[in-house]
Amino acid sequence: MKFKMNRRAVSPVVAAILMTVLTMAAIGISLVYMLPNISKFKDKSYNNSNNLYFVALDSMIQDLINNPPPISRNFYFAQETGQLLLDSEWLVLFIISDTSGSINQLVMQDNVTRIVQRSTAVADYDKGEHRYLLGPEEQDYLFINGSSTLYNEISILNGSRTSFEESYLDLSLYYRYVLDTNYIQSGNTEFYNLDIIHVNLVLNETSIESSTQKNIALQLSYLGSRKESLESISFTTDVTGEIRLLDQYGYYQYEYPIFYPVNPSFISHIINVNMIKIDVSISFT
Repeated sequence: MKFKMNRRAVSPVVAAILMTVLTMAAIGISLVYMLPNISKFKDKSYNNSNNLYFVALDSMIQDLINNPPPISRNFYFAQETGQLLLDSEWLVLFIISDTSGSINQLVMQDNVTRIVQRSTAVADYDKGEHRYLLGPEEQDYLFINGSSTLYNEISILNGSRTSFEESYLDLSLYYRYVLDTNYIQSGNTEFYNLDIIHVNLVLNETSIESSTQKNIALQLSYLGSRKESLESISFTTDVTGEIRLLDQYGYYQYEYPIFYPVNPSFISHIINVNMIKIDVSISFT
């Protein structure tokens, strides 16, 4: 007895199996190529979003200190992953010296408080690619720092990568010190009045130092400005000075050089150094 195969009955089954296999293969191939790019896009979007939060936070602080104190504002920060904290590990130094070597002293040392968002989102750096975050332009001493910090290699800031490498971003907001000098004469003495001005971020004593919550409410309060007399320095030859910012590893972030020439027409020469702090209190809730 012979059995005849019905090709019409088998063909739809085979076709369905083949279509399923081909579809699954296509999905698998697509996922292999698409998932890394989807993850990369998600992380870059998240880091860009954090940058925009910091630009908005900087703008709010500027607006805050343009009003009479005391005044407070609330700011809401949404982070998918990571930690938002206040970091006071950086130092600023004001050093002054003269050409004769008789003056070489540290006039001022202060801690710099930064608002930091340490993201666990990965930033992908392709070969030959570099990344840095730019802050608002045309500001006096209010700014977002000019680069992102790589946890794995701090010396590669704003540099091109020699190979593909994943890095985690440390985005921070802190304020530069600005120098303001005016010159006056009185009798046989010439005076340089140097004001070192700084927007001083301080953590409210009742607040926590950091938060890992997704939605964080910050309260910012402008407490007012205060002036402190640091030192009066007498000099007989040309004087140079600089403000240096050191990170937690002791690396210089920037320096502001200044120069005070001696006018031989005067007998004595004095630099009056003052610190003006614009205090902004920050609370995490």
